[in-house]
Amino acid sequence: MRAVRRISLLSACASDTILDFEIGDVGGLWLASGYEYTSNVSSGRIDIIERDGAAFTLSVDGSVQPPIVGSTLDDGAGGVTSRSGTVDIRDGIITLGDDSFRVVHDQDFMTLTNEASQFDFGSGSVAATLVITLNRI
Repeated sequence: MRAVRRISLLSACASDTILDFEIGDVGGLWLASGYEYTSNVSSGRIDIIERDGAAFTLSVDGSVQPPIVGSTLDDGAGGVTSRSGTVDIRDGIITLGDDSFRVVHDQDFMTLTNEASQFDFGSGSVAATLVITLNRI
């Protein structure tokens, strides 16, 4: 009976997550070192930071609940997009606008993955997986 109580108490703690990180772990300013689209229908793969000189920054404000996220993408081709969203540390998801990203975090490194993205590899937009590799500034 005691073990059941401990489990229920632990699961009620705000910092207890299935991914073992708290919002403070991902809070701060992040700069992308990779912004890579991989086609879900062919062998296409393009990193727009490498190819176009794109830049992506992500800020996570852990002082509010739910944590607020802001991002800016300069696509390297003259387009700049800013989006906002939230972090769900229980499910390990960052939402930016209408897009949800699975989070993998390791101290000052983070990877965001969206398997339901779209990208034009040269012959029209196709389903793609977007992987953003970030370093904490």
